[in-house]
Amino acid sequence: MKNSFYILTLFILTTFQYVFGQQSKQDTIFIRKDSLKGVSQSIFIETNKNSKFYKNITSFKFGMFDKESYDESLDYLKKNKIKLKKQKTFLLSKKWIALKLYSEQFYAYYPCDFYSYYQVSVNDTTYIDWTGEGPIANKILSQKKLNDTTFKIKVTGILEQDRTITINIIDKPRGIAVFTEETAQNGKKQFLMIMADQIKTVPFIVNNCETSKQSELKFEEPNFDKLLKHK
Repeated sequence: MKNSFYILTLFILTTFQYVFGQQSKQDTIFIRKDSLKGVSQSIFIETNKNSKFYKNITSFKFGMFDKESYDESLDYLKKNKIKLKKQKTFLLSKKWIALKLYSEQFYAYYPCDFYSYYQVSVNDTTYIDWTGEGPIANKILSQKKLNDTTFKIKVTGILEQDRTITINIIDKPRGIAVFTEETAQNGKKQFLMIMADQIKTVPFIVNNCETSKQSELKFEEPNFDKLLKHK
């Protein structure tokens, strides 16, 4: 009887661990999970809203070398006698992070290599590009609120001396916008952005390359004309 009881107990425990172990694995939806060149890499949809990845991707804190690039951009303004002047900020958010299109759906993306990552922050004097080279401060020459969902900012700085950024909010509840940049040197370029404090309103893809830089996930090119038309 004792042996039968122990066998039955072991069977129940094993079944319990298997069923719930399988459920735990299904909580994480993997887009890719493999080992390339002997190095572990996984690309997955993050379902834990309190994960470290959310905290890291929305951080605007200076890293080890960020002060150097930021100070260099400020030095350029000083040398060229471009004085910063406080202005009222009209934008609906002061912090923005890049948004991607994957399988015809908007996603926030945590890259393998943050060198290609892009953020924007705005205060009452500067428009700051957060790039792989570090944060770059630009003087805000002017800014206007054209309507409840459209804003225009003109800036100058070390990278571009005459740049106009038009921000069109295409999804106000989720804080999604199309940024259109126009410069004399590089023409027009467009990209998707989301308010940093609204990141949890869209699904989140994490590219976790644990020990070595590897390939990024390929995304679709948005149809910006269509997005702006139906905003």
